[in-house]
Amino acid sequence: MRVARFCLLFIMLPLVTEGAVSISEVAWMGSSESANHEWIELHNDGEAIDVTGWVINDGMNLNIELTGVIPAGSYVVLERTSDASAKGEAFLIYTGALVNTGATLRMERSDGTLVDQVAGGENWINIGGDNLTKETAQYTTSGWKTAIATPGSGLVWNGEEERESKEVTESRQSAVKQVSKSSSDSKETVKLVIPDVTLQLHIDAQKVGYVHQPISFNVKPSGIGKHLIDSLEYKWNFGDGLTGSQKDTQHVFDYPGTYVVTVHGLYKRQEQVSRHEITILPVKVSLTTNVEGDIQINNDSPYELDLSGYRLKGEAEFIFPSYTIVLPNQTVTIPKKKLGKTKSRLVALYDTENALLSSSVPEVLNDVISDNDFQASEFYTHINSNLLYEEEFSAERFSDNFSFSTKEEETETRDPEISESTLELPSLSQTANVTEAFGDTKPHWSNLALVGVLSLGILGIYATPRRNEKK
Repeated sequence: MRVARFCLLFIMLPLVTEGAVSISEVAWMGSSESANHEWIELHNDGEAIDVTGWVINDGMNLNIELTGVIPAGSYVVLERTSDASAKGEAFLIYTGALVNTGATLRMERSDGTLVDQVAGGENWINIGGDNLTKETAQYTTSGWKTAIATPGSGLVWNGEEERESKEVTESRQSAVKQVSKSSSDSKETVKLVIPDVTLQLHIDAQKVGYVHQPISFNVKPSGIGKHLIDSLEYKWNFGDGLTGSQKDTQHVFDYPGTYVVTVHGLYKRQEQVSRHEITILPVKVSLTTNVEGDIQINNDSPYELDLSGYRLKGEAEFIFPSYTIVLPNQTVTIPKKKLGKTKSRLVALYDTENALLSSSVPEVLNDVISDNDFQASEFYTHINSNLLYEEEFSAERFSDNFSFSTKEEETETRDPEISESTLELPSLSQTANVTEAFGDTKPHWSNLALVGVLSLGILGIYATPRRNEKK
């Protein structure tokens, strides 16, 4: 009786055994249309089986969670990105990528037990596949073979078919070598194209900037796995002779113009170059003072300006907050209470690189040097570049030491017979005293020479006698 029960159990055992699901074809190289058209074929050679909760992963970029029922004795295809990756209807669409350098695929049940494993080896050498001809790696009764892709239909090998496939493969490889040789022998430039490169680079940066403004550049890689992205090395060329090597970087352009910025990303066989054009505009501003002594920043450009981080320096300093935008030909007014004395001190505007953009002339200079032919603004234009960076310029100190002296000029002895109408009255002449004009300023030959020339010029203007009109 026991023997009969054992025999009955032995006979019924195959009827309750799960169907054997295995990985039967791998298109790790994509297709001739796109390297992203990767897919994996599964074969169920038993009864229908629910694979919901099963996982296929390579331990790197791929982690496919399966769902659904694979019919008995059928082939199904898992397609990357879209249903266009392979012919026929996809059993499942997944994300992720199979690296061309090789991987080991594991198919596990929901409880973690192993269903099937495919060790591709380095560059998939263990299972085959051809990235040049786009032939896939297929499992047959005699092991893994390289053959024309057959998604969803499987491939049963016999001796004749295997021989024909081998001949086709060798013929294609021979044709590729012949084309390569012909291209090398020609005088035309041959562009190197690496078929399995899927790396894409995108530069994220503004398209318009300003001179001396820090510009942020960021590169966003895609098309490869995370561990490859993390290994990429970058080389920036900002188009002005300067370079960088960080993924996220900043650059300052010293001159206006339109520049082509490029970034080169590289890791092993993954290599790509991307470009970005940016226009750098000059900053044209002027400073004026209203009747209350408030400082006015005038945008003299035909485009808007970003004054973020710019410094307006007088007796006190004012820093423009972020996103301070001034429209074309518009004015921003800064109250004098934020800067201190504005009528008697120099007020200057600096950009974020501490370069002087514009400055206002203290009113006291116009009061001290008041002549139709020589204005304070002209004088200031000359002294600004020489003294501004050496010492803070104070109009009060300047006015205290810059003065005029008045004296009577001797005239010829008056003849008693000369009529009153022809009498020449004494005229006044002013001589400028600039000996102490610059106080304790450090000696500088160019400054001393400039002061000497200005002194002679002013002396010549006021030394010429001025006669009153005859009565």
